[in-house]
Formats: sequence, C-alpha cells, structure tokens
Amino acid sequence: MRSLRREPVLLLALLAVVALVLTFIVYPQVQVVIAPGPSGYVDFLQGGTWIGPLRNSVEVTLLSTTTAVLLGFVYAYAMVYSHMPWKPFFRVIGILPLLSPPFVVAASYLLLFGPRGIVTYGVFGQSPIIFGLFGIWGVQTIAYFPFAYQLIADVLSRSDARMEQAARNLGAGPWRVFWTVTLPLSRPGLGAAILTTAIYVLEDFGNPQIIGGIFTVLPTQAYSLISGFGDFTSAAAVSTILLLLALGLYVAKIRLDGGRAFVTVSGRASSMPRPPVPLGLSAACFVACLALAALLVLVYGTLVVSAFTAVFPTNLTFTVRHFEFVATGTNGDALRNTLTFSVVAAAFSAVFALFAGWLVQRGTWPGRGALDFLLIMPAAIPGIFFGIGYLTAFNQAWLDWVNRGWLIIIAMIFWNIPVGYQAAVAGLRQVDRSLDEAATSLGASKLRGFRDVLVPMLGGSLRVGFVTTFVRAVTTLSVVIFLFTPATTVATIRIYQLVNDLNWGGATAFTVADIGMAIVALVIFAALARGRIALGAARA
Repeated sequence: MRSLRREPVLLLALLAVVALVLTFIVYPQVQVVIAPGPSGYVDFLQGGTWIGPLRNSVEVTLLSTTTAVLLGFVYAYAMVYSHMPWKPFFRVIGILPLLSPPFVVAASYLLLFGPRGIVTYGVFGQSPIIFGLFGIWGVQTIAYFPFAYQLIADVLSRSDARMEQAARNLGAGPWRVFWTVTLPLSRPGLGAAILTTAIYVLEDFGNPQIIGGIFTVLPTQAYSLISGFGDFTSAAAVSTILLLLALGLYVAKIRLDGGRAFVTVSGRASSMPRPPVPLGLSAACFVACLALAALLVLVYGTLVVSAFTAVFPTNLTFTVRHFEFVATGTNGDALRNTLTFSVVAAAFSAVFALFAGWLVQRGTWPGRGALDFLLIMPAAIPGIFFGIGYLTAFNQAWLDWVNRGWLIIIAMIFWNIPVGYQAAVAGLRQVDRSLDEAATSLGASKLRGFRDVLVPMLGGSLRVGFVTTFVRAVTTLSVVIFLFTPATTVATIRIYQLVNDLNWGGATAFTVADIGMAIVALVIFAALARGRIALGAARA
C-alpha cells in the first residue's frame, strides 16, 4: 500500500482496472442474475419448462465430452508417442476446428449427412432425420475434440520418459507401461481436458441451434425466449441455470489445476527418449488419425467445394459468384467489421490482461485475490449469458449515442480476458522479482519498471493473449448474437443467417473467407513477431 501512496499514477491505474472489471464483467452478469427477481425465479421454476432443456444439456455434455476426449487422447498419444508418418499434416488438420466457428461443422454435417446429403442420399439413397441428440453429439465431438487433444498432448509431451524407461527395464511390456505409468501421469491433463471440453460443449449455442431441431438445450432455450417471445425474465433465469452448471465445472477444473504435479522424479528436464512403441500400435495410431483427418478434410473440403460451385451438390460448375456476393454491400461490411472488431479487441485485451496480471502478481495491496477471481471468472461464463448481460445492462435509451460496434468490441475484450491474464501470470511467475527491485532501486517508478523491464520479457504472454482473443473474436457467435445491428453485423452472424436461409453457397463462401482471414492475419502476425525477434538478435 505504501508504494501506491508514493505513486499516485499507479494508484489511479489500479482504480481504473478495478472500475473497468466491475463495469464490464461484474455489472452485466449481476444484471442478468437479478433481472427475474425472486418471484420471477419461483414462477419460472414452477413452470417446469427448464427441466427438459436441462436434462438435454446434461445428456449432450456427457456424451459429447466422452467421445471428444477419447478422440483427443488417441490423437495426442499418436502425436507424442507413436512413430507414425505425416505428423505435421495431422497437426495442421487437428487445429482446423479451432480456427473456424464451431457451428460450421453442423452446416457441413447437414450437407454431408442430411436428408439430401452427399453421403446419405447421394451414395446410399437414404434420407435420414439427423436432427436432435445424435446429430448434436456427432457434431460437437468433431468441433471440440481439438481442445482435449491440445491439453492432453501438452501433458504427455512434458511427462518424464525416465519413469517409462525404468518400467520397461524392469520387464513391463508396452501395455502394462501404458496402464501403470503413462495413463497415471496423464491424469491431470486428462481431467483438465474433460472439464474444459465439458464447459465448451455445455455452453455451445450454434451447433444445437442449427442441428438440434426440437431437441432444445439451455443456450437455445434462452435464445428462443428472447428472439421468439421477448421474454427477458425467463431467458435470464435459464441463463442463470446454465451459469451455475458452467461455474460448477470451472471450479472443479481450478481445483484440479491447483493439484497438478508434473514433476515425476526431479526438477531437471529429461532428454531420454521415450520407450519404443510397437509397430502395430504405431500403425493403429496412424489409421485412427488418418480416419479422423479424412473426416475433417471431408467436412472442411465440403465447405470449400460448395463455396466454389454453382449449386452444391447438384450443379458442380465452378464459379466465384458466391465470393462476389460475400465481398459486396453489407456482406463486405460484415467481413470488415469482423477484422476491425477482432484486431482492436485482441490488442486491447492482451495489453489490459498483461497489466492486470502485473498488478495482481506483483502487488501487495489488499483485495488482490478478489480481482484475480474476477479476471478469471469470464472463462466460466457461457457466451450466451455474457451476451444477454450486455444486452440487459447496456441496451438503455441514454446509451443510444454509443456505437454498437464498440459494445461488441468491449464484450469481446472482457469475455476473453482470462486467457491473456493467465498467460501473463504464468510469465510473471517465471521472472525473478529482483529484476523489478533492481529497476526501482535505480530510481525508476514501478510503472516504468513494468514498461521497460517486464514488458519486453513478456512478449510471449502478449502474443498468447492477442492470438487467442483474435481467433475467438473471429469465430464467436453466442456473445454477439444479441448485440449486433445491421451496421455492425459480423461474419459469424451472416453465416448463421445464410445457413438458416438455406443459402449454402453464400454461407460456405462466408465461412471460407472468415477462416482464411483468420489464417492470413495470424500468419502476418507470426511473421512480424519473428521479424522483431530477428531484429533484436541482430542488434544484440
């Protein structure tokens, strides 16, 4: 506290951070929770309309999480342990769902396996009804297995190979080593993958909305209550139930993360190679990854082919008219809005998260724990709940002068704060406090020490916050579904509208343009980052 009194600018910066967090994270969510009032909650709960969607949400979450994590584990094990070929190809294919709006998988699923799907009708002459539980289950498995794959692969790659080598040297076979050493070592990552994937599946709005049919889950019920009936009270009550479920999963994840232990023998990293995997197991891993990659190529390849053909799949004449449609008028504005909103939100979110992380991690003022919790909390808030919060809190007559584009940007910033914040905290924990103290002992203020000493050392944390926020902003639907106006429409909104209008050519062209824009922007950003590193090395 004494340092804050000596540096009034630092105190003002801290107060500004607290004010922004309270205004744009806490206030909108409190507005949703209190909107129904006690009588509203009683009437809603007694009506029982929430029971079916709640049961459906739990069922979908259990099924989709199970299959997504199983696929993610197989994919991760194959990448880390097996000696199969084509690993770079599989790594690229495995992250495709991360760079696209998750609900485009549902759109492609309809094209492939719907009543007039290429596979179901074109190949087998069948017209199955794929809407409902099984359709959502299949789509969410494909859309969210990459999250499980990334988390599990990270833990497997950091596990100490000496434990496995010791077990093999003592006579244990590959299967016994897997069950007694590899799997136990991967349990922290496996648990985190299960809970993280479950949160994403539970909160998913786009896929159930497109392919759910009459099978309603909590996010789609909340959307229907507002869009169909203008019933904000019931929508707020449904969203609160959804929030409680997501918070429960997130608290469990935090407790698991807090108990992780990746060190198996000592603090020293091991360069020992992993025990050889039997050729048969490597072959099985290759077949499994090839099958999953083929499905992903089929899903995204269908989108690309549809975007470049006249009327897919009945008229496969090559055309670019769908992209001309995307590039003109309000559609072109939607793409520009997406790029502008995402870049601004990513830049501000990364910087704000880094500064907030420094205030919490390096500060000694009271209330740091509360601010730490509030900065992490948006990770557990469903996008549909966050969007309803902004709609409830800021859709006021006295705020009509505010451009709705800025409201979308602010929502993107603060919904994505946790990733950049946690990256900043992790980075700061690796930087010795003596560096901060050395700067202040030479007469620099704490703020100057942060700017001149720590920021250059935490470029990786900044990049994580920027890239993650940018990708999530480009691909999000649920957060902006209630906030956009005709002038501030973004790409995901237009894709969703075109899918509902059965304009597959326009929808798929928009999807390809959206994914392509994200990839190009990330490549440019990576090139600029490498250029700065190379320039710094040359100067040194």
